[in-house]
Amino acid sequence: MSNLDRYLIQPSKYDYRLFCRTAAFLASCFLLSGCMCPLKSPPDPGVKFYQSLDSVQCTGGGKTVAQIERDVRAAGITVYQTSCGVDGAIYPSVCGAPDGRLAVLEIPLDQARAASALGLKPLFTLPYGAETPCR
Repeated sequence: MSNLDRYLIQPSKYDYRLFCRTAAFLASCFLLSGCMCPLKSPPDPGVKFYQSLDSVQCTGGGKTVAQIERDVRAAGITVYQTSCGVDGAIYPSVCGAPDGRLAVLEIPLDQARAASALGLKPLFTLPYGAETPCR
């Protein structure tokens, strides 16, 4: 019996290790692939609009986020989520000057026209506008 015949009949330790590693790799790929089940229904996309709180430095004042949300809901517009924000503009540190605080409201896309009629503007129109934690 030649060396080649012996190799073909009896697998070596290397072949067994290679088989185990390949099987482990394929099993881990299968297990890590996750469930490919579709979701029941994706949530409706909302559009973020903003309105200035009209507050000023040192004294505050203006409206609150809750008041603006109440006004928007009274107009029949659904509000998914509210948060605070800033317009990103730089203001001089002077009492009585605007502070750039905003109310940010997420509303359904199909009610965007009604929100614009109320004076709300899309958040993406502010180049440096951002949401911030309410204080």
